[in-house]
Amino acid sequence: MRMIIQFRPKNGALILPINYEEVLQGFLYRSIQDFELAHFLHDVGYTKEKRRFKMFTFSRLYGTYRIHRHEKKIEFFDQVTWYISSALDSLIVNLAQNYLLREQFALNGQPIHIEETAVKRLEISEKRSYQIRMLSPLTVYSTYENQHGEKRTHFFSPFDAEFSKMVEKNFYNKFQAYFQQAPTEKVTISPIRVTKRDKVITVFKGFRINAWNGMYEIQAPLPYVKFMYDVGIGSKNSQGFGMFEFIE
Repeated sequence: MRMIIQFRPKNGALILPINYEEVLQGFLYRSIQDFELAHFLHDVGYTKEKRRFKMFTFSRLYGTYRIHRHEKKIEFFDQVTWYISSALDSLIVNLAQNYLLREQFALNGQPIHIEETAVKRLEISEKRSYQIRMLSPLTVYSTYENQHGEKRTHFFSPFDAEFSKMVEKNFYNKFQAYFQQAPTEKVTISPIRVTKRDKVITVFKGFRINAWNGMYEIQAPLPYVKFMYDVGIGSKNSQGFGMFEFIE
């Protein structure tokens, strides 16, 4: 299930850090009124071995903005659109009720007025493949120890041979964590229109992340595609990565 939120800064402008995913994640968690659900998502999640998945994702902010490079800030004006998606209907319903009923909200300490909230289920017919556009950048990575025993992270590019396999592996882990059974069919993803300009380098809680916007093609059964639409593709979905929309 997916929710579209449209809001407007009450003071005429909203100033955020250029890497604002952490701000949005905090706002989302504080907006959950079911405290047991909030605790479960924040502290527990769905597990597959040592991995934990929150089964939600969110987009970047869309609207008119100006970047202040020296201050490392981004300033939004007028109406801003934000998307939140989850496999947990209860999460989307809880957030939607809160955004509809409450009047006072602050994002990064600045008052905002939520003008409209809409909840939609995905309606799409089955196809051989699906073309998508990222609403928040896609990231996949692996960690390893170098010869000195230091932990290192390698981020994969859409142009790497292992990229599709890493996205598929991540999907399998999430699917198994949520449904408690392994998927039985294959998933592939390949870039359609991705350039070096689509690369995004951001920082979340001090951790540098390489991710990619752009357009991709997914080949997978429709139920798998619907699950990916709800929870995101790739890694770090609950930190604001891997949300997509379909290209008609």
